[in-house]
Amino acid sequence: MRPRSLRLRMMGLALIWVVLSLLGAALALQFLFTLNIERTARAEMAAALNRLAAEIVPEVATPAIGTPLPDPLYSTPFSGRYWQIEALDNGGVTRSKSLWDFVLPTPPVATGGELLHYAEGPEQQPLILLTRRLELETSTGERPFLVTIGADRSALDAAKVEFAWDAAKVLAMLGAIIVLAAWVHIKLGLAPVQSVRRGVEAIRRGEVERLEGPYPSELEPLIDEVNELLATRDAATEKARSRASDLAHGLKTPLAALTGVAERLRNRGNPADADMIESLTEEMAERMDYQLRLASLRVRTAAHVASASLNTAVIRTMTVLKKTGHGEHLHWVAQLGDDCDVDMHRQDLLELVGITLENAAKWAHSRVSVHSRRDGGFAVLEIGDDGPGIPPEQIAQLGIRGRRLDESRPGTGLGLAMAAQILDLNGGSMQFGRADAGGLCVTLRMPLSLARRRAGP
Repeated sequence: MRPRSLRLRMMGLALIWVVLSLLGAALALQFLFTLNIERTARAEMAAALNRLAAEIVPEVATPAIGTPLPDPLYSTPFSGRYWQIEALDNGGVTRSKSLWDFVLPTPPVATGGELLHYAEGPEQQPLILLTRRLELETSTGERPFLVTIGADRSALDAAKVEFAWDAAKVLAMLGAIIVLAAWVHIKLGLAPVQSVRRGVEAIRRGEVERLEGPYPSELEPLIDEVNELLATRDAATEKARSRASDLAHGLKTPLAALTGVAERLRNRGNPADADMIESLTEEMAERMDYQLRLASLRVRTAAHVASASLNTAVIRTMTVLKKTGHGEHLHWVAQLGDDCDVDMHRQDLLELVGITLENAAKWAHSRVSVHSRRDGGFAVLEIGDDGPGIPPEQIAQLGIRGRRLDESRPGTGLGLAMAAQILDLNGGSMQFGRADAGGLCVTLRMPLSLARRRAGP
């Protein structure tokens, strides 16, 4: 399964390339080091072979040298430094004292040529050997010799291993630095993508309406497509709202005609059909009113600064409801704290307070109480009544659009759903519980306006 993270995918590919590159570098360095030390060893052995060749006495049957080589290791048994001279015409062999009685193996070499080769020496020492074929002048003509210089290869092999470990440590450290640099490079390279993600989250939270700001040219087509998609969505939403509003307005005239038909049926002595038509007409009118109010709402963004007085909205709504048929018989109690400006359009706040107070007045027997307070960055409004209340197991169903818990009273169950919609668009919340008077208690939490939050309590 491929990793879903683009960062991990890029980091994985970078890690693979770094490992392969460092392995290739390690092999190349080891090869070059081996080549260099063997070249150095060959040069040293070639110099010793030249000195040895200059000391050969070609006239004697068994090869001999006039003066021993100055390095005392050639005279120390099994010291790791050896030489051997072989006369090809009669098979005579002369060796350094360090070889004791061991004979070095010599491969065939062309006249005037030399060969670097490896073999096992005395005491099973690994040796590196340089063999050269010489033609030396004698009184009777040229005489062929094979001259071999050898050295213990253990030091060279140990140097190779030590170099390999040192190179591995350095390359491992270099690899860690490269991987860390690659991680930083990928993180910085993907920073614009993170900026796009934060921009999309800001749009989802309603803080901004479009993706704005400088973006790399590689991301500009994506930014343009996202903004175009948002514009298309807004246009479609606006068109849907307009159609809903047009439909609701278009049905008002037919509904008014149906109300007239119901009145005529009642006048003709058919009250049952008239009541049924009026009931259906009222329900359709309420649903149209709900759609009209819903169409008037707009999605809020952080750019839309709003402020409205909560106490003013409560007092104004209570004043209106006191003059209604049922409201004038109720006892209205308002315990309002310090005035709070909430982050909500004035019309939306009036609609919200009106829906909840009207619902309380509808179910109250004799009393409606209103309390307001401030809680951190929110204004809290509690509206309670002394009505029949709601059983605890049914409270969760409140605020669901079209859900009515009591069919004995007129209504469509859209009021509290409308209130929940208003709060959702403005970053608030609504809770239900039991009032002290025994009825329903509706608690509204609304964010304070920006200026009020900055001013503090």
